[in-house]
Amino acid sequence: MHRILLLIPLLICCFYAGSNAQQKNFSITPAPTWLVPYQPDLKQVPDARDVSNGYYILLFEEQQHVEQSAVYHHMIRQIVSEAGIQNGAEITVDYDPVYEKLHFHKILIRRNGKVINQLQASKFKILQQEDDLSRFIYSGLYTAYFILEDVRKGDQIEFAYTIEGSNPIFEHKFTSLFYLAFPNPVVNFHKSIIASPNREIRFKTFNSAPMPDRQIMNGMQVYKWEMTNIPSMEVVDDTPAWFDNFPSVQATEYKDWQQVIQWGDRVNMVPPPGPALKAKITEFKREAGNSKETYMLKAIRFVQDDIRYMGIEMGEYSHRPNTPDKILLQRFGDCKDKSLLLATILKANGIYANMAYVDTYTRGHVVNYLPAPDLFNHAIVYAKLEGREYWIDPTISYQRGNLSMLTVPDYQQGLVIDPAGKNGFTPVTNIGKGKTVINEHFQLPSDRKNKGSLTVTSVFTMQYADDQRDGLANSSRKDNENTFVNYYKNAYGSVSIDSPLQVTDIPDSNRIVLKESYILQSPWKSDSTKDYGANFNMKANLLRDALPEYAEEDREVAPLDLRYPFSLDYTITVEMPSPWTVDEEELHIKNDYYSIHFVPSVRNNVVTMHYTFETYQDHIPASFISTYIRERKQIDGFLGYNFYWDTGDGAQGNAPSRGWNWLVIGLAIFFTAVFTHHALRFNKVSIQPAGAYAYPPQISGWLVVMAIGVFISPLNIFNGLIRASIFDNDVWLQLDKATNATHNVSILQLLLVTELASEIGMLVFSLLLVSLFYNKRDTFPKAMIAFLAFNLTFNVIDNLACNYIFEKKGWDTEAIRQIMQSFIAAAIWIPYLIMSERVKETFIMPHEKEMAE
Repeated sequence: MHRILLLIPLLICCFYAGSNAQQKNFSITPAPTWLVPYQPDLKQVPDARDVSNGYYILLFEEQQHVEQSAVYHHMIRQIVSEAGIQNGAEITVDYDPVYEKLHFHKILIRRNGKVINQLQASKFKILQQEDDLSRFIYSGLYTAYFILEDVRKGDQIEFAYTIEGSNPIFEHKFTSLFYLAFPNPVVNFHKSIIASPNREIRFKTFNSAPMPDRQIMNGMQVYKWEMTNIPSMEVVDDTPAWFDNFPSVQATEYKDWQQVIQWGDRVNMVPPPGPALKAKITEFKREAGNSKETYMLKAIRFVQDDIRYMGIEMGEYSHRPNTPDKILLQRFGDCKDKSLLLATILKANGIYANMAYVDTYTRGHVVNYLPAPDLFNHAIVYAKLEGREYWIDPTISYQRGNLSMLTVPDYQQGLVIDPAGKNGFTPVTNIGKGKTVINEHFQLPSDRKNKGSLTVTSVFTMQYADDQRDGLANSSRKDNENTFVNYYKNAYGSVSIDSPLQVTDIPDSNRIVLKESYILQSPWKSDSTKDYGANFNMKANLLRDALPEYAEEDREVAPLDLRYPFSLDYTITVEMPSPWTVDEEELHIKNDYYSIHFVPSVRNNVVTMHYTFETYQDHIPASFISTYIRERKQIDGFLGYNFYWDTGDGAQGNAPSRGWNWLVIGLAIFFTAVFTHHALRFNKVSIQPAGAYAYPPQISGWLVVMAIGVFISPLNIFNGLIRASIFDNDVWLQLDKATNATHNVSILQLLLVTELASEIGMLVFSLLLVSLFYNKRDTFPKAMIAFLAFNLTFNVIDNLACNYIFEKKGWDTEAIRQIMQSFIAAAIWIPYLIMSERVKETFIMPHEKEMAE
């Protein structure tokens, strides 16, 4: 409120000044005489499927006369539906009356062959919107509004106007960046730039935009683009700010970045410090003593925290900073004002410092453009002290710590305004890297009647501490508490605050510690399948929120936005009522763009889920998105865990039993006996009739490779069987706590028994295959084919069943490896066993009983 009251006199003055500017700088005139001839084909229509908002652009014409500092706009909208009446019947034009004049030439409605003239000066509403005032920026822009009357479906709305004038800050040197496609389809498109042949204008195109046609007309150089039926372009969601898929063209007179730096140096030229600024500099020197580091830190804190952010960017002050003395006296300024003030104070004590231009949208991709001063939207400071480089953003408040802890956002590249320095960009680097460390500790009761608790401890360092400090300063403690508790209510239902939010700020190390305490009214949720069953679904939502959303599979050219820099150390601990076990795998993923690690652990009754997530770039490229989608689905399977608890009498206090499950061991012996009996019976079967055999050749060729696999197979199966936890009694006792889609322990038990029987069956059968192969039995090929086919089928069905029952959202690496190995073995050896002549000649021996006969 204090800031708003201070602004009222300023806004009143600007309003009256603006009203006077309106009367002088708006008029109705004929079209300019310098226009390049253009004849559009107004009979063409776009693809109806491409039309949105109820209208399309039949004509888009823009002609720019560089020498006249004028831009002519001519547009025809074709209304095709009732929605177009709503969306296309208003004309708005923005201009700056400080240096621009707005001339309207015509506003027409064409309907059924009739032309209705609606152009009347009295119907224009010229208002000062100041959309950026909420960001403390006053630009002085005005908007001319014209609301058309009696617009109907099928009408053509045609209007034309010229904006004359240019910002004197650019010294009448030409630069421009414009698009050749729009969100709406354009049937006829014309863009021309008219300039003196003496101007050396260079062009660069992006996203397959064409270069201009060039011709001399009336002694002027004309650069022209003419196209028809330009389809609408779609903005791709979830892309980094620098990504732009629209075809565009850049034009500039600047030959190199040195010319831009020299322009910036002229713009930022200021007189020597006045009395007030000299006094402030003397004060800093006295307080810092002989320490330039202390002096620099005091200057940074003063400009960041004591000079509030507010920009009056009218006319040339859109790019020209106010003098440091003025900023010091009024105690407010925008980014360039604050940057120039800080650089001036630092230079006064022999510290190298200069303003640097950056762009918060294109970031490092600004280097891909031709030199131009209007590519930047932000100013910071580049300084050097005792051989170390520092990047300082004076608009960031509440930064703490020493100089080594200074951080700036990910601007990537900065143009340092120093004519004696580098002719080009300098990488913007962060000295210190911060981290966010969060620990969520749940304490669960032994029954559904009692309450649980949740304690959240969050530690923020470096830039994350700066962000938290700023957020806390600009909102009440009560608002923060409500925001935090609502976050956990959305995840866990009925949650209330147990004690107020505790904030510990440690400025010397630039750390902020937040501690939240909550009561979980009913953490256990009823399980409908059991009288005393209850579930608690743990959710790693803080990590889920940090990960980019799923992208489309067919996303071919657009990168996916990735928060950068970002480092999260996230631990969830769940304190159970009794000792617990968790059968959960670790997850480790690392690539050039991000890394994520998950490690579960259990100590007595405390289950710990530890996650770390770090990003290495600000985007995931389009070529990697299919991999990210696959990995993200895998990651999702680890972002939650369902704890099942039997709250019946005698259940909640019992710790899991240790040791072997002798019933399962008995079943294993039984299955071994059954399968051995059938294997011995099969061993007696012969295909060749008595007396039809001959002595087979020696094992050679590909059969040697097969022999290795046949003899190793029983060892692999046996090793996997004894290493499996199926004989562990804990596994069977914890089945009722496992997350599963069936909510039926009997089905889980049946699944494990089936797996046990299958594994033992394959072990016995693999030993039989060793015998059949060694003796070159005639039944080996068919037995081997059956074994390979069963192995593949079993692996696929078993993993599908496990994924469904245990609600896994992706295939784990081990499952994929097993299926691929069994598939490759079947694909290679089954055809070989069927078609190979060597196999037919080698495996011909019947059972010894048949040979005896």
